Amino acid sequence: MHALSIRDLSAGYGSNRVLSDINLSIVPGEICGLLGPNGAGKSTLLRSILQIGVDVSGEISICGSRLASLSNNQKARMISYLPQDFNPQSRLTASETVLLGRHPYRSGWAMDSQEDLETAEKCMLETDTWDLRNRIFSNLSGGEKRLVLLASALAQEPDLLLLDEPGSSLDFRHQLNMWLLLKKLSRRGIAVLVSTHEVALSGRYLDSVLVLSEGRSRAFGSPADVFTTEILSEVFNVNLLVSQDSATRSWVIVPEMKQ
Repeated sequence: MHALSIRDLSAGYGSNRVLSDINLSIVPGEICGLLGPNGAGKSTLLRSILQIGVDVSGEISICGSRLASLSNNQKARMISYLPQDFNPQSRLTASETVLLGRHPYRSGWAMDSQEDLETAEKCMLETDTWDLRNRIFSNLSGGEKRLVLLASALAQEPDLLLLDEPGSSLDFRHQLNMWLLLKKLSRRGIAVLVSTHEVALSGRYLDSVLVLSEGRSRAFGSPADVFTTEILSEVFNVNLLVSQDSATRSWVIVPEMKQ
């Protein structure tokens, strides 16, 4: 069974068609990267899966169930989403923000249960945000906010985790730790679909990559199949030299130097 299956997806905003004829399947435990230049449709694809403000045609299934057949609460238990944009002025504490991820498991106006509190603590420890728990969210740095929101997404205990450029605003150590965490989550069976520009680092941890260009699929496959000089140079319209470092399994991408 696929954690996510997309067939013949087209999506956009009113008369503005952003994506056309997208097909994608992800199995439990797979980390799939979304790659492409700004405006290629990466964020729109993630929003389409959640049907957030996007006009969508085609078929989307989550864990074998058609998305259209699921209630909002069912979707919230199965899918969590870390967007690029968020409410930076929230006066909640970091721990209260993480506990928002437990709402799908509450009934009515029930208070946080012991399980909710323990799950939030575990997720904050995993994202290196536990020391921030009593800080006001709006007072955190951009990178700290993103890590707290990642903890909140994990607190939903999803089958499918959608991340829109999660490494944005993170320093290199936290970028690396984030990818290590995603690999750890994948070993638990969580499927991950992540939009990223961190080509050199992400290729070490991705199982598959979908490259978008002008709203269409340009390539899909393993990093070894997709991270090539030809494909990346064409998609990003830059002369690149692409290879893999044999010692670290990281991808090396440098501009072609012209004399």
